[in-house]
Amino acid sequence: MIAEVIRMREEQNKKTSQKVIKMLRKRWVVPAIYLVSAAVILTGALWYQYSNAPTPTKTGTTVDTTREPDAIPASQPEEKLTYPVSKDVTVQVKSHYYDDSASKDEQQASLIQTDSNTFTINTGMDLVDKSGKEFDVTAALSGTVTKAQKDAELGYVVVVESGNGLVSYYQSLKSVSVDPGTKVSQGQVLGTAGTALIGKENGIHVHYELRKDGVAINPEKYQGQEVSSIISSVNTKSETKESNTMNTSGSVSDDNEEDSSNSDTDGNKIQQ
Repeated sequence: MIAEVIRMREEQNKKTSQKVIKMLRKRWVVPAIYLVSAAVILTGALWYQYSNAPTPTKTGTTVDTTREPDAIPASQPEEKLTYPVSKDVTVQVKSHYYDDSASKDEQQASLIQTDSNTFTINTGMDLVDKSGKEFDVTAALSGTVTKAQKDAELGYVVVVESGNGLVSYYQSLKSVSVDPGTKVSQGQVLGTAGTALIGKENGIHVHYELRKDGVAINPEKYQGQEVSSIISSVNTKSETKESNTMNTSGSVSDDNEEDSSNSDTDGNKIQQ
């Protein structure tokens, strides 16, 4: 029985082989096999190429979806100290920074009146529009706003920290447009110039003060200089002077300190 089954399978395989041989002997079979194989290969190649091609947008613009290495950003130019006003505003310095080495007349002009007969030295500068109008106050340096609030004697006050110990104070503002924690860029509007009880003789103005490590420095002297140059100059010179006041007018003083007021030729008190 088993032998008969084996014989039947051999006969069946022999018939199948004979059919394949007969088919291959036909002229059209072999070329057909080649054509089918070539079609399969070509189809695969086209599919691969299409799947990696740029993707066209609806407007017909081609967008390359291939990810390229992140470009190395170009180095940004270093900031230079500017006046805290917009470029289209023409201002003048109404009251200058008090310089110990200046002439008596220049020092006299750098005093700020705090009340009817009391003056204090100006540890910043006061800017006014020549037309006497209000104007936008802008950031002299970029940084982070640490204070933006109204003071009874100073008007609105904005404080911006720029790093490396540099801090800018903007006072006598009528209004502010930033909040504490806001990161501001150089030239960004901080508020509007206004008036204040201290320095009221200057009318509508902004009082700007620049400090390095808590010590007031002359903002006029460093106009147009790069931040690194300012820091280097301040660190190597002893031209800065300490101030116990938060503002140029020195309205916030240490109650524990002795009165160091002097009097000018008119009998007015001068706070130092």
